[in-house]
Amino acid sequence: MGFRSSLAAALGKSARWAGETFMHRSAGNLPGVIAMKACPSVLADIARKADTAVVVTGTNGKTTTTNLVADCLATSGRAVYCNRDGNNLESGVVTALLVRPEAAQDRSSRPTACFECDEMYTKYVVPRVKPRYFMLLNLFRDQLDRVGEIEHVQDAIVAALEGSPDTVFLYNGDDPLCAGIADRVANRSLAFGIEGDLGLDADRISDSRFCQKCQTALSYDYVHYGQLGAYRCPACGWKRPELAFCARNVRMEDDGYVFEIDGHTVRTGQSGAYMIYNTLAAYAASKASGLVEFDGFERALAAYRPSNGRLQTFCLGERSVMTNLAKNPTGFNQNIRIVLNEGGRVLALFVNDAEADGVDVSWFWDIDFERWSGIEGLKAFVGGSRANDMQVRLKYAGIDARLVENAADVLAATDASDGKVYVIANYTALPPLRRELEELEARAGAQNACADEKEGA
Repeated sequence: MGFRSSLAAALGKSARWAGETFMHRSAGNLPGVIAMKACPSVLADIARKADTAVVVTGTNGKTTTTNLVADCLATSGRAVYCNRDGNNLESGVVTALLVRPEAAQDRSSRPTACFECDEMYTKYVVPRVKPRYFMLLNLFRDQLDRVGEIEHVQDAIVAALEGSPDTVFLYNGDDPLCAGIADRVANRSLAFGIEGDLGLDADRISDSRFCQKCQTALSYDYVHYGQLGAYRCPACGWKRPELAFCARNVRMEDDGYVFEIDGHTVRTGQSGAYMIYNTLAAYAASKASGLVEFDGFERALAAYRPSNGRLQTFCLGERSVMTNLAKNPTGFNQNIRIVLNEGGRVLALFVNDAEADGVDVSWFWDIDFERWSGIEGLKAFVGGSRANDMQVRLKYAGIDARLVENAADVLAATDASDGKVYVIANYTALPPLRRELEELEARAGAQNACADEKEGA
């Protein structure tokens, strides 16, 4: 690493130390921003200290899948670099490489790495990091005022792969928008997907069910959700690719979805259908890496606990609150399915319109909220800077929702007999809710500890 890159890395590390020491918080992007200002090529230079196994991108599921893959890679005994908190711009990847990697049992081996990357930034990150594998989970309409239509995103990902021709492309073969990219690049490509019909109702809105070759409407044997499923073009014959990693015999059990892959039984531990894809993607990356045995993957999956507010459950004494991120119609529709699958009755939606969220909220009207209208005893709440817009959307779906400021207001308006509370929020709305619930959980834990001491006395 040259002098300028070394100086840039030192400046970035100093910025992170200052943030942790004086502001008592870890800066996920600022150290990387400072390092890149000092040396624009710093990412390519510092990436050489790790064998980057995979870069993960896609509209939904990036953070969960990245953390799962990192957990799996850690079972190999190697040190792991990872931007676990979802700081997925180029600056976030730089920051992740500036900090000490996660502890290793095998100190003789070179560290490995797994990074989440925003779709539009892949064209900067992938050519500089040059990962062994580049994983695309799915493509859905998202933040149109920031990234534009999906074709724009596809072009960015194609550019990323063209800039790293030796990188293998791992992609969701059930998504024709992902398969269309595989057909456009010379990189070796491997698809993953689900074999067989999950029996789910098709979403009212699909982002594209047209042939990526001739634009004819695709025919489907079955649709899982959105445009994901088993497709073929009746005009030119283009169809879902052969699946190198395939989930078979998928069924729902009490503790989530279960499926078979390569002769093994895998349990997602979650009731959301998209967790099948996240888990399958983590398996594909683990096996393709050559570093992870199945028992390591199984241990990592069993030990995985959702964090960062994604499918995270908070225990507040007699109350239970689950939080999740949703930032586009498909993400919300999958949360709708989770609530219906689990028989939920208390729903709280928090939506903002900050720059990171996208200021255009017309996508609210593409969400299938009508599916919630038949829930008996439903109690709905809305918060955030666009609470009124969401309240109106729910009204047209036949759902009366109350305005609230925070999660505490939701808990105060309900009780334990109402069951689990489902809090769904977009990008900037989720972090403060998570912090609030962590404080409430800590307080509830302290109260329980005091009660236990009194009983012992």
